[in-house]
Amino acid sequence: MINAESPIKEIMTREVYTVSPEDRLIKANLIFEERGFHHLLVIENHELVGILSKTDLLNYLWKAVGNEHEVKSSDVRIREIMTPNPITIDSDDTIGLAADIFLSNKLHSLPVLDGDELVGVVTSYDLLKFSFS
Repeated sequence: MINAESPIKEIMTREVYTVSPEDRLIKANLIFEERGFHHLLVIENHELVGILSKTDLLNYLWKAVGNEHEVKSSDVRIREIMTPNPITIDSDDTIGLAADIFLSNKLHSLPVLDGDELVGVVTSYDLLKFSFS
């Protein structure tokens, strides 16, 4: 039985890959492909400024193809398609709160902070794994 009152730090992923808003989409795509991630956290001057999902990248590419534009992910910067100022959760917040945020905002990933410091990420997969392990 899951304990919705347990702190999120018990199930979060501590190994976080980050990118800069000035990095090119090609870099994000390589990380998505090589690491199997679905979300990358965007850091600038040691602060979280955005989140980029694989879905964001695929939607961008799909729209570009649909508009018959030549798609050059090597030219597009992450800041152009990332979601700025993502919703975050504190490492001491509860697993139940994370589940509520996922459901009410239709999200699949939340950056985890201690104060202003990025310490991890929690995903809907982490919640499922926790619930059924």
